[in-house]
Amino acid sequence: MSRVAMSGRCRRSGPTALLVTAAGGLLLSGVAGVPAATAAPAAVEPPAIGTCWNATYEQAARSTYKGSAVACTEPHTLETAANLTVPGSLAAKGPGSRDLHLWVDTQCQPAVNRYAGVDKPDTAAGGTRTWAFWFTPTDKEWKAGNHWVSCAAGSMPVSMNVALKLLPVRNSVADSPARNTKRTLKSDYGLGTLTSRKPMTAIAGRPYPNSEGLKAKAWQFCEKTIGSDRYFWYGPSEAQWLDGWTAITCFSTKK
Repeated sequence: MSRVAMSGRCRRSGPTALLVTAAGGLLLSGVAGVPAATAAPAAVEPPAIGTCWNATYEQAARSTYKGSAVACTEPHTLETAANLTVPGSLAAKGPGSRDLHLWVDTQCQPAVNRYAGVDKPDTAAGGTRTWAFWFTPTDKEWKAGNHWVSCAAGSMPVSMNVALKLLPVRNSVADSPARNTKRTLKSDYGLGTLTSRKPMTAIAGRPYPNSEGLKAKAWQFCEKTIGSDRYFWYGPSEAQWLDGWTAITCFSTKK
């Protein structure tokens, strides 16, 4: 996506300013004391759904798309899965607001899950091909009226105990749940399989509840989505909560 800049110069002479066209004619661009009309900012569209990207984890963690767009049959680490129009009330608060984060946290992972054909998309946690990343226009583009969020499916290692990184994969994950594997975490509670997640948006306006405050809600949700009492869960840190990331995550320890 690029912006087109005017390539000529305008020299002011007397009360009017004139632009010379390529054909040698004259165009009146303004009258002294009356500002010339300003062209509307160019619209910036999100990448097409199904676009694949070769990007590092560091690039994927940025607020705007970085890396190179490539064919999905080539090695890639991200795939654009959904483009969302931000509601006006949220758009007015800017791309870095807590309220936008709260909204994105309820939207992007389910959207990525649906794109990949994952079962129970509204509650399923991210897997090896469905780890949700999200991107916005630049701050300047946002202020010019481009208010969208683009959700992408990232390819992550199976083990969550390794350093954060993206793994190159081939072929699209669209409607291909078999290409996605649940991620695992070795913890003090044993080896758990990341199964489900739920943003706590209903109580996000309250002070940080800490683990004790989230325990009852986490137990109820995890037991329901895992179908067993064999699980452990994690909640957000206080810093994450204050930034708008409120999801609890459930890990199954069933054999």
